[in-house]
Amino acid sequence: MWVFTYKFDDNGYLVKYKARLVVRGDLQRYSIHDETYAATLASKTFRALMAITAYFDLDTEQLDAINAFTNSRIDEEVYVRCADGYEEQGKCWKLNRALYGLRRSPLLWFWDFSETLIGLGLVRIPEAQCLFVSSKIMVFFYVDDICILSHPNHKAEAIEFRTKLMEAYEFREIGELQWFLGIRIIRDRTQKILWLCQDSYIDKIITTYGVSSTRSVRTPMVNDNLLPFDRQADKQQIHLYQQKVGSVNYAAVVTRLDVARTTQKLSEFLVNPGLDHMQAVDRLLLYLKETKHLALQYGPNIEEPRFQCSSDASYADCESTRKSTEGYLFTLFGGAIDWRCTKQKTVSTSTTEAELLALSHSAKQLYWWQRFFSTIKLDLNEPYSLNCDNMQTVRLLLKESPKLVTKLKHIDVHSHWLRQEVEHQNLDVKWIATYEMPADGFTKALPQQKHKEFIKHLNLVDIKHLL
Repeated sequence: MWVFTYKFDDNGYLVKYKARLVVRGDLQRYSIHDETYAATLASKTFRALMAITAYFDLDTEQLDAINAFTNSRIDEEVYVRCADGYEEQGKCWKLNRALYGLRRSPLLWFWDFSETLIGLGLVRIPEAQCLFVSSKIMVFFYVDDICILSHPNHKAEAIEFRTKLMEAYEFREIGELQWFLGIRIIRDRTQKILWLCQDSYIDKIITTYGVSSTRSVRTPMVNDNLLPFDRQADKQQIHLYQQKVGSVNYAAVVTRLDVARTTQKLSEFLVNPGLDHMQAVDRLLLYLKETKHLALQYGPNIEEPRFQCSSDASYADCESTRKSTEGYLFTLFGGAIDWRCTKQKTVSTSTTEAELLALSHSAKQLYWWQRFFSTIKLDLNEPYSLNCDNMQTVRLLLKESPKLVTKLKHIDVHSHWLRQEVEHQNLDVKWIATYEMPADGFTKALPQQKHKEFIKHLNLVDIKHLL
């Protein structure tokens, strides 16, 4: 079938009309043996690469693969109806190449492009399947959006690689990386600073939902005291609420970590939202509208250490389940690259237990980043430490004789594992004051002044003057 659409530029102006021939993959016969999953670039990997780009002043070049999927030959027999305008009585088409809509097309393209990159001398990063590196360049891609990173001293090697790549596929040359998956990328190369902003995406969702107000909104959420709706919401209300929360969640997981806690809290009521929940998500949209120019900033003018990790927990803050909320934050070269805000899966019986669980989860994520940095040969030349603002928890892990008394086996296991890692010097846990804890806003709703400080800790800056 034909799919007709419009192509717009980065400013929203119509560029051209597009017609694409696609396969009805939803009608394709399903088989449990069919492998369809194709890896995509994780947001945290993209942010880490942007931090590295800023710090080392790397050159960037963006390419867009033209009709990417059709470069891949299919490995099975697939027959389709003739497209409108090309019908022949009693005949159908046999596909030789992957078409858009075919269930395995993304995977076939991923395999094909990956093999090409490996053939050109690059090595795949195990922790990030869409990132390939050599001693001179790095290449990452998200389906058909490709970006090449290289140091100015290795410009000749980057040009040679691009030339060979363009011999294998047809690309549209976009130039320096300025937009990626709806994220605006701004650089000041003289200061070695890079910003990531989603102002265009926020404008889009505000227009979609028509949210407006004359009052000023300075925080994403008034308080955490949202309770389940005691009646049944209608289907239209549920659908609209899910759309709104899903829309703001994309911003929360890509650049707007200041609304991560609010989004996590609102996500608890996706199945049956009430009026309070609808008002809360509308308030969040208004907050995003007023702060749409807040951007993640990466750059060299930072205090040591260059890589920082922080973990925090809020004990039994869920009034309906008494589960605790935990969060972590990882920053590289001054900007956030990884964060998480979630409700713990089990109920803890003390603040220390909740903090231990949060530390354990954060430590495992820290080890992932250690492996990632090691694989891409990024030597920060500094010890990896994990910040915690609960003195009792830190003492429990650092003292020779542990004094945790708990009848919860899983808590005890996490405690012993953390002590083991500390004793083997694989992990360094440090205490910091609560007012210095950058992950504090991931576990609770903050008043206006503390929220401002939270934003400052996150190194989110307003870049309206740069646009």
